[in-house]
Amino acid sequence: MNGRWIYAAAASLLGNLTSFFHPAIAVIFFLLALFLFKKNILAKKSAGILIMIYLALIMRCELAAEHNRTSLAGNESEFEITMKESVKIDGDLLTVLIELADKKEKLAARYKIKTETEKKVLADQLGTGMTCRVNGTLQTPSTSTNPNSFSYQEYLNHNSIFWILELEQLNLSDCSYRKSSPALTILKIRETGIQYILDHYPEQTAPLAIALVFGDRDFIDQDTIASYQKIGIIHLLAISGLHVGMLAGMFFLAGIRAGITREKMTSILLLVLPLYAILTGAAPSILRAVFMMLLVLLAKKLKVPIQLTDVISIVFIGYLFISPYIIYNAGFQLSFAVALSLILSAPIILKKFSVSYAAILAVSFVCQIAAIPILLWHFYEVSYISIIANLIFVPLYSSIILPVVLILFIFDLLSGGNADFLLNVFEKLIGFLNWIAEVLSAIPNSTLVLGRPSLIMLIVYLLLIPAFFAGWERSKNKKDLIKSGVLPILAILIHYLTNVFTPAGEITFIDVGQGDSILIKLPYGRGNYLIDAGGTLVFDTEDWRMRSDPYDTGKDTVVPFLKSKGISKIDKFFLTHGDMDHIGGASAVIREMRVKSVVFSQGAEISEAENELIVQAKLTKSNIVFTKAGDSWSNGDHAFQVLSPFGDRLGDVYTGKNDGSIVLFAKVGGLNWLFTGDLEETGESQLIRSYPNLKIDVLKIAHHGSKTSTTDSFLSAVKPRIAVISAGRNNRYGHPHNDAMRRLRDYNVQVLRTDKQGAVTYVFKGNSGTFSVHLP
Repeated sequence: MNGRWIYAAAASLLGNLTSFFHPAIAVIFFLLALFLFKKNILAKKSAGILIMIYLALIMRCELAAEHNRTSLAGNESEFEITMKESVKIDGDLLTVLIELADKKEKLAARYKIKTETEKKVLADQLGTGMTCRVNGTLQTPSTSTNPNSFSYQEYLNHNSIFWILELEQLNLSDCSYRKSSPALTILKIRETGIQYILDHYPEQTAPLAIALVFGDRDFIDQDTIASYQKIGIIHLLAISGLHVGMLAGMFFLAGIRAGITREKMTSILLLVLPLYAILTGAAPSILRAVFMMLLVLLAKKLKVPIQLTDVISIVFIGYLFISPYIIYNAGFQLSFAVALSLILSAPIILKKFSVSYAAILAVSFVCQIAAIPILLWHFYEVSYISIIANLIFVPLYSSIILPVVLILFIFDLLSGGNADFLLNVFEKLIGFLNWIAEVLSAIPNSTLVLGRPSLIMLIVYLLLIPAFFAGWERSKNKKDLIKSGVLPILAILIHYLTNVFTPAGEITFIDVGQGDSILIKLPYGRGNYLIDAGGTLVFDTEDWRMRSDPYDTGKDTVVPFLKSKGISKIDKFFLTHGDMDHIGGASAVIREMRVKSVVFSQGAEISEAENELIVQAKLTKSNIVFTKAGDSWSNGDHAFQVLSPFGDRLGDVYTGKNDGSIVLFAKVGGLNWLFTGDLEETGESQLIRSYPNLKIDVLKIAHHGSKTSTTDSFLSAVKPRIAVISAGRNNRYGHPHNDAMRRLRDYNVQVLRTDKQGAVTYVFKGNSGTFSVHLP
């Protein structure tokens, strides 16, 4: 199998996918094995090994699935827990990974800190390895409630965590250190090292040093993370092969200079590297780099020749066998995909370049192209400027930032914290680089939003991208290179065309909790309309309770949903009225999307929040439109009409801003729709007086199903067949109200609810379509 382990890695991957995703993948494996055997690429013995690896991975995955379950009933209230990591405190929320002392089951624990004094005491004294007796309630983790959205429940389950423990109290008098272990000792060293950096390093250098020395990005400002992610250089803030290689090289060289033989230093590295993996958080990229180096060192020590493709393949197989669920991890996918692409392509491609910067650009290009399908699956977009950004940042980080961070850390420790001057100089450089990242990320339309690829589209990417690399390797001139370069562009173009010019349209009531957000996506890319963007009420709170990255409905739910659908442009963005549960997420939509027109209610009193949105929309060159009853437009077979508000007569008719909501009537997908904002009884009465012949099929229930909406007279007049209620789970207002639900039952209206069923979607072609809900 020498030089052929890459086929074994493919077999292990297909075995994993056969077990976790679909049995039909077995057909792909056996066709691959038959092809390799018939082409004499693998001998009979090697083909047999391939089949054994494939079957072994299936059995391993089935065994993992069988044992990946909780031992708790869910009604337990008293626990003895051990902290498995450093606690994370954000505002008044403490979170930590814990393990039950008696059952050895991991849980995610949360605690709402009561006072500022308690926050300081817990941050100072609660540490890794501490065992506490606590009371609390077990909660099931939240699942995905919108298509393509992140499922916290699945994420935890894939890490063998099935419960969130909501702690009632966390008294340090009930906590103590009991057992010790080598791993725990290393984690405590890590915790101490992180705290040392926080205490001694400048503001911008400290988070970066923690990320590059100890592999923890949690301390980096969220805006910096967002900037690095948007321009495609977030990988520079994670420990990878470059970091491991540089540290190992420095350590090896220091040992040689100290008089230790090469053989002994190799043995020492074999012992030290696994400890380093634990010390730096054991992320997939770290483990890949560490175990690849271990394998290379071991082969060198045993004088066994081994190829890098075999090294990465053997590590991949071992990783999947030990931790089958790691296949779901985006970091794992990116780390192995990019590393394998570099190992296979870079040596041949780099020979074509004599200028170092051209070679760096080529390597960056290889990494970006290899990462495209994974980035699109998880993040729905790729950056146009990532190659340029990598050209700027990769040389700086590899030749200056990383070595200097490591040297300064060691020097500061050895000098007793006397590296202040050097750290302050370095702080200026880090601030400058962060500023460049911020400027680049602010470039408008710098990302290509394609949405999550379908299975067929993934296969297209997985065929055309390797074909491109193969063509690039074989190319002898620019003409050949251009020909092969068409392939990834072709894959992206196919993805774009299949997404935009689909004959299917959809109307989706996005689950934004207690609020409204509705997407109307017309077929063939004819138009994208968004009605509201949800939002949460913001209350005045003490500074110490403030979260560094509070939940934002627009940023965290609406924008990711839109991008997952391949939407980067909104033609009309209706903000029905000024309540925060309708417009609170609008800022993120205007900031992240190209919004042609932002539509407000004419005649209603403009709130302070709406004024801020108007200013923001003008800055992004969106049109500001104030609409009233009588405004209408059509788009192909689809017709839209604004039924309310009634312009300047609003003050004479309505008693509150809810009744000033934009009410939109639409003929889409063979059905008549009525979107009512937060209309209440007075507004409903005015609506049916003004439009006595209004008949609809689907009613967006006004005001989340409050007692003062959806009256008998209104239902009797418009006669809906289906009603959709957008409300939050267990919301404080008791929506939808029992009286509203009773009235809907009395009129035989089928009710769909986002609080019970998640997102509600109507997919249509022509004049026929189907309703579906995200949660069964």
